[in-house]
Amino acid sequence: MKVTDRRESIELCTESGWQAYDLILDGQMDRDTIFRLGKLGDLTYLEMLKQPFYRIEQNYYMIKGLEGADRLRVAMLTGHEEILVRVEAAICGGPK
Repeated sequence: MKVTDRRESIELCTESGWQAYDLILDGQMDRDTIFRLGKLGDLTYLEMLKQPFYRIEQNYYMIKGLEGADRLRVAMLTGHEEILVRVEAAICGGPK
């Protein structure tokens, strides 16, 4: 799987020093990819839901989305945009 597009999020968070992007995927987010992303921070994975939800948090960024969706959101403190590269590498299965 790979990221096909990166879109600035429509949710406003720049006033607080944060920015967010929606990463569009060429497939659906699966459990294995969620757990690979989970290595980037503290993973919360709610698999008991009809459509499982996940969130990965660290001090300077947060990644969240739904299993089976074709997108995820990455929010980061301004100045920590390098996390986007790490997320994309994890989605592709490469080095993190």
